[in-house]
Amino acid sequence: MTVKNTKIDKKSKKSAVKTSKKNVRKKQVGLERPPVVAVLGHVDHGKTSLLDAIRGTSVQEGEAGGITQSVRAHQITTKNGQRITFIDTPGHEAFSAMRSRGAAVTDIVLLVVSAVDGVKPQTKESIKYAKKAGAHIIVAANKIDLPGANLEKLKKELSTNDVLIEEYGGDAIFVPVSAIKKQGLDDLLESILLLAEVHGVKDEKPEKGIAQTVVLESTTDKSLGPVALVLVKRGLFKAGNYTESESGVSKIRTILDEFQKTQDSADVSDPVWIVGLSRALVTGEVVNIFEQEDEAKDFNKSRIKETEKEGEGTETFDHEVQDEDLNIEQTDLEALANLLGQNREEGEKKKLDIVLKTDAIGTLEAATDEMKKLGEEGLEINILDSGTGEVTEKDVERAKLARGIVLAFRVDVSKDVQAFAKREKVLVRKYEIIYEMIDEVGAALHGLMEPEEEEVEVARALVKKVFVLTNGDLVAGSVVTKGKIIKGYKVFVERKGERVADGKVVSLKQNKSEVKEVDKGLDCGILIEPKAEVEEGDEIIAYKIEKY
Repeated sequence: MTVKNTKIDKKSKKSAVKTSKKNVRKKQVGLERPPVVAVLGHVDHGKTSLLDAIRGTSVQEGEAGGITQSVRAHQITTKNGQRITFIDTPGHEAFSAMRSRGAAVTDIVLLVVSAVDGVKPQTKESIKYAKKAGAHIIVAANKIDLPGANLEKLKKELSTNDVLIEEYGGDAIFVPVSAIKKQGLDDLLESILLLAEVHGVKDEKPEKGIAQTVVLESTTDKSLGPVALVLVKRGLFKAGNYTESESGVSKIRTILDEFQKTQDSADVSDPVWIVGLSRALVTGEVVNIFEQEDEAKDFNKSRIKETEKEGEGTETFDHEVQDEDLNIEQTDLEALANLLGQNREEGEKKKLDIVLKTDAIGTLEAATDEMKKLGEEGLEINILDSGTGEVTEKDVERAKLARGIVLAFRVDVSKDVQAFAKREKVLVRKYEIIYEMIDEVGAALHGLMEPEEEEVEVARALVKKVFVLTNGDLVAGSVVTKGKIIKGYKVFVERKGERVADGKVVSLKQNKSEVKEVDKGLDCGILIEPKAEVEEGDEIIAYKIEKY
């Protein structure tokens, strides 16, 4: 599980079984609940660094490759006692689904843009998600302390991308900040609270049960089992209540905050980890909370009936969308392989078969999306199976049967599993940074293509005189003008710029003695097979074949 960085440390595990002091929540001054702010923007523009500065922490330093690779949620308390919930989403292009989900559950989008680099592709994508979600936008113009910062240019770029700031007659708030120098942070927080108060953030009653939450992230922890990071959209719940979702009904054993400390309850706008689930949940899934188990089960039964009714007469399984949700225990490997692509016949698409394991559902979605983009004409990425948690022997077996590989993104591969994979001759690759994994898989997929071949010249000799042997063979008396002529080289004969013959050096003589090679500037006799009709003035060009 990742509350900070995908694993719960020993200290945290002890705290997870203890009960902390009861949470006492005060209503926001002028607000019914804390506003929820999604932090969006391009990679390396300083989203996590800005949150670190606000929180007084250093999450960014712990990120592999310096990037956030799963959704995180934090709640801070301002100097005047008001609370704000931040959802921190990754900026790398592989995580577009996370950014979309972050915008969809938020009141305000905090668009972090570098004052040096300006509007970039993921900035534009974030704007699109914010507009689609109907969220109000605050622009944090970061890195104003760096040379090259140009706020006026940035304002104009934003206006051409459908973000009109107040200064230009729009409604987007523009706040210059520096995460490194901690400049403009108070102004930023005040702007968030002001915007929330002006537009109003309401504490609505849940439609079902006592609370309603949305899954931001989900994973499986070695000790705690399936866990989920949820944002409380409505109501209040506590440990001992029951979750109800498309995944079924579970009892909440423990509630953890972002620091992995137990708390008795979770209120509206709180981001918390739920422990006690029967399985990892689907990100973006709505989870209803009930006080009594029978209430949760009754509602879940009615949900299933309604789903079955809606699904009558329709195809119930779309492998392109749902293959990542398949249960490894219940799915027959050969049936799955056939379902994903019956194309092993000669001349059909070549495939790279993959078993993909990641640390969390969100990263699984991102990695799966990127894998699908890698396919090109004549080539295909075939994800045999995917899921969260450490790599198991079953994963290795599945890859072996399909002659595939196992990719492990930020998850453990035990020594026993590594040894098993080695015995079974299955490649298991571990990664900590998503773009490194995508790049390597892309290279591996490209390696399945029939390589292009190119002749690369390595040596050249000028024919000065032609000798005819008693058996009729022609020996080209030559001088090496470039490189080194070696016996066995492939060669062709060039005459006045035209290629007139092809062959191989089968005999190379110097001073009537057979030699293996002749350097530049030296004379030699070259015999080519099959017989080449060489003439004085021809050039013999030696080459090698390079594939790319």
